[in-house]
Amino acid sequence: MQRSPEAEMAASRKEVKYSDLPASISFQPSAVETLGPINESAVDFLRELGRRISNKFQAERQTAYLFQRLSVTVQRFNAVNLYNRIPPGSDLWPPNE
Repeated sequence: MQRSPEAEMAASRKEVKYSDLPASISFQPSAVETLGPINESAVDFLRELGRRISNKFQAERQTAYLFQRLSVTVQRFNAVNLYNRIPPGSDLWPPNE
């Protein structure tokens, strides 16, 4: 997974925004850019989570699956976002069936 300064800044803003949460709540800021870069602490968190899931269920590929699920979620969001930007009636708009 790529990392970027923009994702790191977004994660830092989230940490500030949610700094008032009670200590009983564990907060992990995650920032994923449109093309996939993610903040470093989220990468570390997902790797550790995947490792723990793999150990619990004796399934070796859980970390890879977590990153794949995240990637698919970003791709779906991008597709919906792009679709919603196409003005109705344009040549790019799908015909009604």
